[in-house]
Amino acid sequence: MTMDVLTATDADIPVIMVLERLDGYEQLVGRWEADRHALEIKNSSNKYLVAREANEIVAFAILQGLTSPNRCVRVRRLIARNPQRGTGSTFLRSVLDLCFGELAMHRVELLVHLDNERARRVYAKIGFAEEGILRDLHRNEDGSFRSMRLMSILKPDWVARAR
Repeated sequence: MTMDVLTATDADIPVIMVLERLDGYEQLVGRWEADRHALEIKNSSNKYLVAREANEIVAFAILQGLTSPNRCVRVRRLIARNPQRGTGSTFLRSVLDLCFGELAMHRVELLVHLDNERARRVYAKIGFAEEGILRDLHRNEDGSFRSMRLMSILKPDWVARAR
């Protein structure tokens, strides 16, 4: 099935929220309410992307930092409806093609919760390098803190892998 990657619109926010609320994702990637998404989707430094298969949204990502003079963008959130099907990996490759192509970024980075081993393996397989642990970076609703792993991929590394 063909996957189309498109810029998300306000009309996509309800489906994005459904994906964020799929079982198991809250502790791994977080979630926002509709009003926060409505603000973020309009922010010129952000880009919301959706993946559609047969006109159904099967994944989404939020890119932040598009206006960075360092040409570094952060993948804030990436969620696939059916991660076991490889949808997330396919979508992420398309996102990276967009970042290093049309958006002319030099670096794409992301943060991964230490207990999100499945995502870490996917990112490493795609070519992201682990740069270190950011201790107690994320504050949970209960007031406790969680550390996160910083990973990135550079344009020359992505281009070399594509050959």
